[in-house]
Amino acid sequence: MLRTQIMIGCQKTLLACLVVGHLFLVGCGGTSQDDMRRHAIRRRPAEEESDVASLDAPQKTAASPKTDASLESAAKVPIGNRAASEPSPRQPTTDDEQASSNDAVATRPNAIPSAAPPAEPLSTAERRERTASNLKRIGEAWRAYLKQEQHFPGPVTNLTKQPLLSWRVQLLPSLGLQSLYDAFHLDEAWDSPHNVALLDKIPEVFQSPERFDAKTNYLALSLGGTTVYQERRTVLESNVEDGMENTLALVEVDDEQAVPWTKPAEYSLSMATPLKSLGNLRENGLFVVWSDGKASWLDGSADPKLFAKACTIDSGDGFSGSQIARDLAAGIAIPVEPSTESAPDAMIATVPEPAATDAVPTTSGTQRPTLSDAQASFKSKAGGQPQSSFRRAPIPSASDLKIARDLLRELYQEDYASAKTEPERLQLARKMLDRLPDLGGDFAGQYALLEIAKQISIRAGKVDVALDASDQMAARFELKEDALLATFEKLTRTAKDRGDQDRLVEEADDAFDDFVLAGQYEAAERISQLAVSVAKKGDDEDAVDKFTARRNWAGQAKDLHQAAEEGLAALEKNPTDPRANGDVGKFLCLIKGDWDNGLVILANGNDRSLKRLAEMELGNPSDAMQQLELADLWWREAESELPAFKATLQSRAKYWYEQSLSGLPAGLVRIRVERRIEEIGKLSA
Repeated sequence: MLRTQIMIGCQKTLLACLVVGHLFLVGCGGTSQDDMRRHAIRRRPAEEESDVASLDAPQKTAASPKTDASLESAAKVPIGNRAASEPSPRQPTTDDEQASSNDAVATRPNAIPSAAPPAEPLSTAERRERTASNLKRIGEAWRAYLKQEQHFPGPVTNLTKQPLLSWRVQLLPSLGLQSLYDAFHLDEAWDSPHNVALLDKIPEVFQSPERFDAKTNYLALSLGGTTVYQERRTVLESNVEDGMENTLALVEVDDEQAVPWTKPAEYSLSMATPLKSLGNLRENGLFVVWSDGKASWLDGSADPKLFAKACTIDSGDGFSGSQIARDLAAGIAIPVEPSTESAPDAMIATVPEPAATDAVPTTSGTQRPTLSDAQASFKSKAGGQPQSSFRRAPIPSASDLKIARDLLRELYQEDYASAKTEPERLQLARKMLDRLPDLGGDFAGQYALLEIAKQISIRAGKVDVALDASDQMAARFELKEDALLATFEKLTRTAKDRGDQDRLVEEADDAFDDFVLAGQYEAAERISQLAVSVAKKGDDEDAVDKFTARRNWAGQAKDLHQAAEEGLAALEKNPTDPRANGDVGKFLCLIKGDWDNGLVILANGNDRSLKRLAEMELGNPSDAMQQLELADLWWREAESELPAFKATLQSRAKYWYEQSLSGLPAGLVRIRVERRIEEIGKLSA
């Protein structure tokens, strides 16, 4: 009995000690309610953590070095893409959790504004417009990447050539999205915990206008080692034996083929059924990008065999891209269902597109211009202005000029010595110019007098007198081509008066036209540059813009002139050379303004969109709606062509708008055409 009581007493004492020990531990900061709650949080499923993060965040007062590292990693993701209402990610509470969740926290998927669908559903025409714009931008970036890297875009691969990320990720820097590119772990697969979190950051240019999700319909063609895109091989431009303009690179696939935009999955081509899963997203065809970055439209009626030939890089196909390619605008301007509400542009699209033909159409009722006609136009003065019959004298010999200068010094030495101020010396220069007719056939005296008068007026910064003397010299003597330019160079430094500066800019306008007329494009480019520097001194922003545009035009005209000269030589050997025809045709149309000869040459060229427009023009459209369609296509071409030639192409569009106007009934379409004509007129002015 006593023994039993002792045992019970020991048990009570032990129990009391345990209770006291527990209370002591609690009081010394053991497991608190916060600790237990955090323990519970760590055991929650991953999908519940975001709900609890807001409870934990206010209690965080300090960050460990690892927390700082995770924030630095998060900074790699562009801040602008992070949703404003997103809560701060919960920081892990143990080392193990920190190590496993750093990447996931840093790149947690966030919605970006560009990924959200528009407030109102896009119309059929708007979806087509957006797709065409997307592929045009992708094509430009594709071309920029090729130029910089000297090979075509391909997937991001590891050391064993296993694809990790798509070519679309490779293209991000060329699209101006370097920060998004830097956010990826390029040594990890597209679906790694870090990279998969970036799926929602799909750039707008890769989005489908039907869905606006993280999948893309813009895929590369893939078939072993026969296409531009290859997974395990770097493809160079020289590998494309058919020519880049004849080899397809990218296509817009049907929705069933769409893939996550970062996934290195492309359109697997079947030579037996090459158009399978293509062309159903856009009625009547599909949008594509060629290897040279040119985006275009393929009609739904395209021959599958020709399409298959267009996909391979191997030579020997005997295929030309122009056999199936159409201008981007052709893919936008499709027939619109009568039941749909159409904007004026859509109404124009109801005109059926003229049937494509391999033969070059000829101008109705007239003989087709020949190569010799093109050569004659190339060598003639612009605008067909006749050459002057006045014969200029050669520059007198140095000995004759010395005698003339000595005589002039003797005649005018006292007058020059007494002229102490610039206005007085300028008056002397005018007095000398007035005596010019009295010199008769004394060419050495004429030249020396004009030379001295010009030098005096240049020093005084008087534009009128200096240019008068310069013009007289150019009219009377066989000067070097840069004589007038040299006078301008000096006057830009000495003309101080605002009136003289304005006069110099005005004269530069005429000089520019004269240089262009003579085919002196480098001089035209230089005179524009000088006019810009003078206009800046007078804060004449309009003149700065005007001559900046003229300088760009002259630079492009110089390049086209050189290419056309080489093209003419090539055409003498091979009249069907596509590149040579394209270069000569563009020069005749865009620089010389000789559309009659230029269009015939251009129709044999290698520029698909200009070739198509030339063929339509040579078909002599007489129906008002066909003329209107042609005008709209020229207008769109002006938007995509080099900016320097935009006004020229818009003027061509205006010509066809005016042709269509008389046959258009009253209504919205006619009003739109009238406004477009007025708009082009203002732009030209």
